[in-house]
Amino acid sequence: MSTPTRPTPSDVTIPAPRLSAGEAPVLVVAARPDARGLAAAEALALRVGGGAATSRDADLETRLRGAAKVIVLDPSPVRARLTRDEAFTAPADPSARRDLLSRLAPHQDRVRWMTRPAQAVQAAQAA
Repeated sequence: MSTPTRPTPSDVTIPAPRLSAGEAPVLVVAARPDARGLAAAEALALRVGGGAATSRDADLETRLRGAAKVIVLDPSPVRARLTRDEAFTAPADPSARRDLLSRLAPHQDRVRWMTRPAQAVQAAQAA
């Protein structure tokens, strides 16, 4: 009778992103690329202790590489209208969302999308 074998631990370790001076370990990115989106990202960034950006910031790629965790704010239009949480009041249009998806593709292992305030509460408690 044979015994089931357990997989051996992986010898490959994934290095943590290197933080440069002034970079926050958490980067909050608003899918909406305007001032309203930036204000929403800044509201959540204050709670989780990170930096804020919008989907079309020129230096977004550099900031993504420097962040340990990326939170994307992308509420639906209905959610944005009904919520009192200022971090979820800026819905993005489909073209901005598609653009952001392509920019985030290389970093998908560190990206978390948030669409409702309950997720922000959990993120703030974890930070």
